[in-house]
Amino acid sequence: MKNKSKYSLKLVNKIALAALIAVSSTAAISDLNVHAATADAGLSAQKGSTYIKTIYKLASVGKIPGLNAIAGKTPISAVHYKWGGPEVGGDLKGNHYEMYNFGMGQGAYGFGINKSGVIYDLRNFGQSIDQSVGVKSLTFASVIQTLGMPKEVRFTGTDKIYVYSPAKAYELKFVGPSKAAKGKVAHIDHINVYAAKANT
Repeated sequence: MKNKSKYSLKLVNKIALAALIAVSSTAAISDLNVHAATADAGLSAQKGSTYIKTIYKLASVGKIPGLNAIAGKTPISAVHYKWGGPEVGGDLKGNHYEMYNFGMGQGAYGFGINKSGVIYDLRNFGQSIDQSVGVKSLTFASVIQTLGMPKEVRFTGTDKIYVYSPAKAYELKFVGPSKAAKGKVAHIDHINVYAAKANT
């Protein structure tokens, strides 16, 4: 009877260990899936004019740093496959936005989706942990210094938006606060690559 009890205890311990390993492996795989949908994460570590030029170059082909998606071409289902459901907007139909925030320095992304399920607007909010790199490190002045004056400046609510045209099919938008606190410099909140033809 004691041998049977010892065998049962060993079996239970083995099953518990196997379950723990399986859960850990699943978490690791899930983490890998998040990064599989991202492009070169090292891009967000770039600073200043180098990063702005990289953003502009990517925007000319409908992309933003951190993603392999292409505005006007990639279906949101591809993002759902890689990252799962969004934190915001996943239950909406028709033209809508979906948001993913990975936290802990991993960044946040937004997607404008048309009624056919194609992404027409890519947004990179950068990460908030280290604001000396990536999107949050940029200022309107640094954007102008690197790219020249924007094609257009728009104001929406409390946001100021610098609009550039890196390619005929795309608009690149640098979005930040229209006013900064006294003695502060307004930093870019997020960037957009927008494909107007896909917004139907």
